[in-house]
Amino acid sequence: MTRCEPRRITLAAALIGAAAIVAPAPAAHAQAEDQAAARALFAEGRALMKAGQYANACPKLEAARKLFTSAGILLNLADCHEKIGRTASAWTEFGEAAAVAKRTNRDDDAEEATRRQAALEPSLPHLTIRVAHAVPGLGVKRDGAPIAPAAWGAALPVDPGAHEIRAEAAGFEPWTGSATVSTAGQVVTVDVPELHATLGATAPAAGRVKPVLVTVVPSETSPADNVLPWSLIGGGGAVAVGGVVLMLIEAGHASDARTNHDQAAYDAAKTPWTIGLVGAIAGAVSAGVGAALLVAHPGESAPATPTVSAWWGGGSSGGLLLAGSW
Repeated sequence: MTRCEPRRITLAAALIGAAAIVAPAPAAHAQAEDQAAARALFAEGRALMKAGQYANACPKLEAARKLFTSAGILLNLADCHEKIGRTASAWTEFGEAAAVAKRTNRDDDAEEATRRQAALEPSLPHLTIRVAHAVPGLGVKRDGAPIAPAAWGAALPVDPGAHEIRAEAAGFEPWTGSATVSTAGQVVTVDVPELHATLGATAPAAGRVKPVLVTVVPSETSPADNVLPWSLIGGGGAVAVGGVVLMLIEAGHASDARTNHDQAAYDAAKTPWTIGLVGAIAGAVSAGVGAALLVAHPGESAPATPTVSAWWGGGSSGGLLLAGSW
């Protein structure tokens, strides 16, 4: 029995070794396919470059780079982008090509990539995006790509042409602007304005009305008519309808202002919209109190001195107060 143990150990080791060889086979096969596809795309891109069709060649080389990264692919992609005027992209790719070439001991390619990158640097245009009024959760994008907060205010190399800048945060109206850079070495600065809270937003923002607390304290009643309850219902209903109509009108004005990028008109719509909201709530509460009085004391009511008042403290402070005794 003791003599068999070495053979068992040897057999087990052989099986483990075989498993280790077979296990990564699917991944290695997929990688080989990607490399083959990258070679084919690279060959097509090179042929198009030789024919002077750079605009068609660059997408081929970009696709090859996504499948497989090599110094050769990066050098040719950078050269293609430089030919079509995408200097910032070329500058970045020359730097990446130099790094890859150094890792793979391709000293000639590393030297060439470094030289080409240094030659491009003086002609690069730059775009600076400044954010003076950051709000919680603010995100800034350039041409759909996020810009890290650490890069806000920094002059970043960009390709010549038009660039879209978008700033957005939950509970605030998004802002979109654009900037065009066209001159070699030009530095363009874009200032992102302060974002404004969305009208009627549920997120914490300036201009929200606090929940209304209504307390009705009944008292001894005396025979009387139903003038007070019906007055509350009628007057409250009218005020509520008027408030809703005002809100709808100003919401339309705000929508038009956003479409036309008219910040002054948008700001002007906020105050009447808020007045309409407070009026709608006050009217609804008044009508509700009148209905409660009718249900509680049909055909009679007590002398009452109801008071409904709205207050607005700016920011997120505000509310509606209903007081009185019945």
